[in-house]
Amino acid sequence: RALGSGVLLPPLGVDAMDIDDGLPPGVDGPLARSVRADPRLDEGLSALEVLRRTDTWKSAFELVKKDGLALRDVPPEMLGDQEVVAEACWANGMALQYAPPEMRADLEVVTCAVTKAGAALVWASKELRADRGVVLRAVEENGGALEYAAEALRGDREIVLAAVGQRGMALRYASEELRDDREVVKAAARSSRQSLKYASVRLKRDEIFLREAASQPPVNRQPVDMPASG
Repeated sequence: RALGSGVLLPPLGVDAMDIDDGLPPGVDGPLARSVRADPRLDEGLSALEVLRRTDTWKSAFELVKKDGLALRDVPPEMLGDQEVVAEACWANGMALQYAPPEMRADLEVVTCAVTKAGAALVWASKELRADRGVVLRAVEENGGALEYAAEALRGDREIVLAAVGQRGMALRYASEELRDDREVVKAAARSSRQSLKYASVRLKRDEIFLREAASQPPVNRQPVDMPASG
C-alpha cells in the first residue's frame, strides 16, 4: 500500500483498511451532525464515505500527510478514520500520541508509527507492545524503544540484538539472561562502550572479556529522539 508521496509500506500481512459504516462513537460535533444529516446516506453511502467527501476532511487529510503532528488538531470525527491516522503516523511516527485508543491498538497504524519513529512504541496498546513484529520494527529504528516492549520480548535474543546494534545503551532494558550473554553484550559495546556497565555481574568480573568487548571498533550511530518524560 502506498502512503504519502507514493511511498510503499512494507507488507504487514493484514488486509487493506476497511471503510467503517459510522463515525467514532460519542462524537457529536458540527461536522458529525452535518454528515449524519447528509441525504447521501439514504443513497447507500456510509457516514465515513460522506465524511471523506467533505472539504474539511480533504484539507485536514492533506495537512497530516505533510505534518503528521497536525493530527492533534483535526476534527474528532476524523480520528476514527484509519486512513487519516495511518497517514499522519507515516509522516511522523510521534503522531501516534494523538491517536485514540482504538487506533493505538490498530496493527497497521502502529506499524506505520514505529517504522518512522521507534520510540512511538510507548503509545501503542499493551497488546501491540507484545507483538514481536511491531517491536522488532521499533527497535530497528530506535534501539531505545526496547524499554517499552513487553517483558517477554526484552528476553527475545533477536530483538535485543537488533536493539543494542542500533543503540548500545539499550542493553539496560534487556532481560537479566541476555545481559549475561557474551554476544549480546559485545554487540552493545560495539555501539557504545558505556553499555558495558549494564552487563551482568559475572561478565563485568571477567577482565579478559571486558578488554575484548571494549577494544572492538565502535559503530557510530545518529542520535535518535525519545519522547519527553513526564
